[in-house]
Amino acid sequence: MTSLKKILKKTKKKKVAVVIPAYYKKSFSREEIVSLKQLKKYLNSYPKYFIVPDNINVKKIKEKGFKYIKFPKKYFSNVKTYNKLLLKELFYKKFSKYEYVLIYQLDALVFSDELQKWCNSTYDYIAAPWFGSKIGWLSHKKNCPPSGGNGGFSLRKVDSFLKVIHIAKKQIKRSTQNSVVQKFWFLMAVLTGKSHTIWLNSPVDNYPFNEDGFWSLEAPKYLNSFKVAPFKEALKFAFERFPRKCFKLNNKKLSFGCHAWVKYDKDFWLPYLIKN
Repeated sequence: MTSLKKILKKTKKKKVAVVIPAYYKKSFSREEIVSLKQLKKYLNSYPKYFIVPDNINVKKIKEKGFKYIKFPKKYFSNVKTYNKLLLKELFYKKFSKYEYVLIYQLDALVFSDELQKWCNSTYDYIAAPWFGSKIGWLSHKKNCPPSGGNGGFSLRKVDSFLKVIHIAKKQIKRSTQNSVVQKFWFLMAVLTGKSHTIWLNSPVDNYPFNEDGFWSLEAPKYLNSFKVAPFKEALKFAFERFPRKCFKLNNKKLSFGCHAWVKYDKDFWLPYLIKN
């Protein structure tokens, strides 16, 4: 096992990279092209990476200004396998020369260059906030965190994520890749009142729900210093569901970015898109 000190070596790190999870495609959809245009308009000066399966020829992908990092193709089979990748040390080690990564799925938009400002905040994880997370309530009982958010547009402090994964490794007592068993463990933890403790003495990638649930709700249980942006701050960072409501709650100001803009009230976002 690679030592944590070796991974977190004190060489001068670059500030941030933009990471775009994408399946290999010969062409992007109309909405994905809009997403890329917004990214190029506002964040083009930052290093930008597509993450792609290792069985493709990246020379055939024609997208100037982007680099490519390959991961095993098994992580690109479906949403579930993609979620496993973002719970892996393997993923964050690839970006260990950066302090932060901005995950920018191709259903996200960005509206300004506030990335440096958010990197200078004190948060380890910032994302478009959820409203009334049921998993959050079950995971924290009366101490349900004030926020948490969707990983599709999220800023992550790389060293903090690696620390959580290493702490979890030291406490492993059981492990399974069977999703039914994983959910059964969670159900039993809820019924016995243990769901508010660390993730059941299992590896991080045994978490049975979407990966952003782990980083929003579970990571702070392992590392006391791990800070998830509270609701009001997260609203300034991004909107997802109920964008009109979010706009009002954010003092009628637009957020830095958004996630799932087509899925949640597309008409709200149309005036903020780059023309043509």
